[in-house]
Amino acid sequence: MKKPIDDRPVLMKFRRAIQTSWRLVTIIWSHERLLFIASCVTTILPGVIPFINAYIYKLIIDQIVTFVSTDTLHQDNLYLLLSARLVTYFVQDAAFRAQDYISHILWTKMPMVFQQQLLRKISSLDIQYFEDSDFKNLLEKVRDVAGYRPQRLVTDLLYGAESLVRVSIAAIALVYLNPYLMLLVVLVIIPEFIVQTRQSQWAWTIWDWQSPLKKRFWYLNDVLQEARSIKEVKLYKLAPKFMEDVHAIQLKFYKDDRMIARKGFKIDILFRVLSAVVYLGVELYAIMQVLARKITIGDIGFYTTVVGNFQGGLGGFFRNMNGVFESSLYLESMFQVFDTPPIIQENDVPIRIKHEQPPRIEFRKVSFVYPGTRKKILRDFSLTIEPGEKIAFVGENGAGKSTIIKLLARLYDVTDGEILINGENLKNVKRADWYACLGVLFQDFNRYDYTLKENIWYGDIDRKPTKETVASAITDAAASGLLKDFKHGYEQMLGRTFEEGVEPSVGQWQKIALARAFFRNAPILILDEPTASIDAKSEAEIFERVENLSRNKTTIIISHRFSTVRKAETIYVLENGRIIESGNHQELVKKNGQYATLFSLQAKGYQ
Repeated sequence: MKKPIDDRPVLMKFRRAIQTSWRLVTIIWSHERLLFIASCVTTILPGVIPFINAYIYKLIIDQIVTFVSTDTLHQDNLYLLLSARLVTYFVQDAAFRAQDYISHILWTKMPMVFQQQLLRKISSLDIQYFEDSDFKNLLEKVRDVAGYRPQRLVTDLLYGAESLVRVSIAAIALVYLNPYLMLLVVLVIIPEFIVQTRQSQWAWTIWDWQSPLKKRFWYLNDVLQEARSIKEVKLYKLAPKFMEDVHAIQLKFYKDDRMIARKGFKIDILFRVLSAVVYLGVELYAIMQVLARKITIGDIGFYTTVVGNFQGGLGGFFRNMNGVFESSLYLESMFQVFDTPPIIQENDVPIRIKHEQPPRIEFRKVSFVYPGTRKKILRDFSLTIEPGEKIAFVGENGAGKSTIIKLLARLYDVTDGEILINGENLKNVKRADWYACLGVLFQDFNRYDYTLKENIWYGDIDRKPTKETVASAITDAAASGLLKDFKHGYEQMLGRTFEEGVEPSVGQWQKIALARAFFRNAPILILDEPTASIDAKSEAEIFERVENLSRNKTTIIISHRFSTVRKAETIYVLENGRIIESGNHQELVKKNGQYATLFSLQAKGYQ
């Protein structure tokens, strides 16, 4: 596979790097202003002190040389200089220690901020994004960078500022000695910066290209470690195959990283040699100036320190800026998530609805195509559901049953047509109000590794989970027997993730999810395959309770099991996104159509 190359113009890349850096600093500034200022001061201060220390040392050397040649020594000045030198060492050491402390505090707090912002943004996005492979790749990249890349960019930015201070001071001193020396150092450093920038760009390109492989890598890790998959992996002896796939991905990562490291090592050796030559050249020039009596012997040490700081500072500045550039490339993915727009928009002044009573629901000539596909799942679908009506949808896989629920829950917007709620287009209704009207048991319901009580409470977190309300929901879902199996009762931790957790069976999990939907007590109850994993006895109990509980509710059931839907007032048979039959159970059997055929096939299995 050919690796994608980022072909944006160089200036555009650097402009993006500046924008990304500024945005990151703005976030830090808004949350931890004082810590950020302190971090700047403690990082930049050590860049100034070496020059002060070197100049003090130059004065000390000059005094000693004067004493040797003239036998004259100003002791007070010497002691003062030595004391000043001691102070500079102390200040520098204190700055380094303060820098470590402040950095530790700052970068303990800020990753939490970034993680919170990311999770808040991701959880607000529409379901369409999570069913898109490209967006999943983007999330995989963010998973890599959010933890440490912000710190690396800001650290490089601060050290870049410190290097710039060093370069500025050293440049003034070098210009005083000989301007051409500064030009010589610059001519060596700039090509190194250009090469390092290209290296960073190539490294980022490989990282970007690897994100689908990383997604596969973590998927395989989960398959080999998760309890839900390990049984089949063991039984079918799949572990060696998956381990081979993991190893192939790891080997690919290794080869790519080794290639970058080799290139970087060769270039780094070349520039280290050139830097050493320049450094020795400046030192030799300073010695010649001393012999010509144009500068003092103390100046040799001072200018040696100056050129070392200029060279190191300029090289450090370019390396740090290259680090900023590199990290900004990676962090663009994080800000890309931050900037991901909602697909389902809410009106500026949405229509408010009450959720005490079920509304009238109308699908009017609705057609729907999943994003990124061409197949119409629903075609001119029209249906009216009166308040309090009990209906069911049946049909083969892919007929459009679950899609109807997704559209009704406004997880997607219709492609054509409209859904009306009491005569108002669903797109104009306030989403929070509409969600409060819905109690949904999805076919792929969630299993929360929390307590039993919390699993039920999550059906309506705005409602206090008393023992009575939780017990009522559990009873309604025919799940009272669970309490006998759970040592800690309602406070039993579910799942094996945490200490003392127990793993309910699939059927028990479904009952818990059903209890969660009952706890919500919404005027519209939607059950998508509500008894797929539940035994016949429990199914009968559940639907007896559903019948009692839903007297003043609209109930929508989707199921492949005809025993589940046969008590519905109206059953709609779907095929290719259209209603081909409707009626109650007896009416549909008498029609001897698709429903009767499917019912007969299923009934044979029990004969």
